[in-house]
Amino acid sequence: MLSKLFINRFTLPLIERLSFRWSTAWRDALASAIAATLAWVLAKYLFGHPHPVFAAISAVVCLAPGLPSHGKQAIGLMLGVATGIIVGEAALWLPDAYPLLRIGFATFFAISIAALYGLAPVVPIQAGVSAVLMLAVGPESAGVVRMLDVVVGASVGLVFSQVLLTPNPIGIIDSSAKDLLEKLASGFGKSLQALEEQNAPKAQNAVQVFSRAHDSLIALENGISMARNTARWTLRGRFVSREVKDIASRYERHAVRLYASSLLFGEAFADALRKEEGPAPASLHQRLANVASGCASIAKESEKPVLITVSSNELADAVSAPWQLCLQHLSTVENTLLTFGFITENEAKKMATTVK
Repeated sequence: MLSKLFINRFTLPLIERLSFRWSTAWRDALASAIAATLAWVLAKYLFGHPHPVFAAISAVVCLAPGLPSHGKQAIGLMLGVATGIIVGEAALWLPDAYPLLRIGFATFFAISIAALYGLAPVVPIQAGVSAVLMLAVGPESAGVVRMLDVVVGASVGLVFSQVLLTPNPIGIIDSSAKDLLEKLASGFGKSLQALEEQNAPKAQNAVQVFSRAHDSLIALENGISMARNTARWTLRGRFVSREVKDIASRYERHAVRLYASSLLFGEAFADALRKEEGPAPASLHQRLANVASGCASIAKESEKPVLITVSSNELADAVSAPWQLCLQHLSTVENTLLTFGFITENEAKKMATTVK
């Protein structure tokens, strides 16, 4: 029993996190491998470099997983390398009686100058590395030769990130939002089962499902940030930048509210079921089923679910305070779901009339 509890509580969330990380990283990892190989071949063919290590490394630096903008990374890489090479060349004019002191000064000024650009950390890092390499191995290996390799690697990275493997920024937001809706659909489904069976422990399990949706909320926020960067720094993204802006703003305003109201509903529902203060509201079963199936439908893009309208008589039904609080939070959930794809009954009637 204890081992099963341990697996459910710790192992499954870990597997979910690892699965999510793999699903978000494997495409960039594959692109990095292909781009590094291609950059090596091009640098060797175009410039005759026998071992164009920096070309392959530059491609990996530009396309590695987890970067907010591959295009911005490529531009920053080239700018940082160029800055470091220039500072390193200037440092060669200093007396070489104290080589370590010369390396220290070159590194300091290269990083300081690159930091003034106000760009990504890759810029001052590459500036400092380039300055050190210039003084350590000489300009013949770390000067123009390295710059050419970096240009080839960064150019390949730009082609991959801007043309060949540019992600759909709208798809990034939609996939993150669908994951959140799937988690909430599971929570409302378990709440529905608890209501049908009058099972308070099951209702408490539903609260845990709602709580785990917090990871999906964070993923949605990261997806929105990534989509905005994609819309700003890629060719494909610029074509849909206005749409990305609208969708991102809408989800930013309502995603937290949806998660919070769902969690508050789950806690209020579990509390009301545990206290057994009177029967549940008559409309609760149908509304829970509608919300659960509707969230699942939006996540699968199968249809636009219709939000059930609650009549004034149902709202006026005498129920205990715990159930009233439960209904209040459920109403907030339903109103927020209109932003995520639910439609009202009037909109559904209009759509049906238009089809006819």
